[in-house]
Amino acid sequence: LGNGELIINPEGEKVSEVRQSSFQRKKIEELAGGEENMEIMGTIVQIFDPRFFHTCPRCRSRVNDTGEGYNCTEHGQVEPVTGYVLNLVMDDGTGTIRTVFWKNQINHLLSKEESEMLTYKDDPTKFEAVKTDLLGEQYKLRGRVRKNDMFERIEFSVQFVEKASPEEEAARLEKTE
Repeated sequence: LGNGELIINPEGEKVSEVRQSSFQRKKIEELAGGEENMEIMGTIVQIFDPRFFHTCPRCRSRVNDTGEGYNCTEHGQVEPVTGYVLNLVMDDGTGTIRTVFWKNQINHLLSKEESEMLTYKDDPTKFEAVKTDLLGEQYKLRGRVRKNDMFERIEFSVQFVEKASPEEEAARLEKTE
């Protein structure tokens, strides 16, 4: 690793098409499951403790603890890395939805480095202060909606997270009126 080279605007190369994702804003009550590129905005009303698990450093799939080490179904014996997931409940006034944040989105949401997050694995009581700070905060989330058949509910899988901007939301409302 580390022997790469970056060439800015190399001769003879053209960008023919830039793929852009546009996200459609919906109210929580309008979501049904199966939608891609959705955006919701709401208030955090419930926060669950983060869950930690071991993953393969190459493919990021969960690994099995064999008692003698960790085994990836694709890559065999590996030295695992720690992954984590966090669930929050968002409310936009029309309904609530459980949202699922994975490692990178959690780090962004909480403005934390991975090393800081791992302290919550060792001492979950430290996470209580984080919960207190997040409750009642408003965020804009972008991602996809899926149906969780096991719990018979829809969930929002977060791909992008940003703090809601009152000015931006006011301007958005003015455009729609």
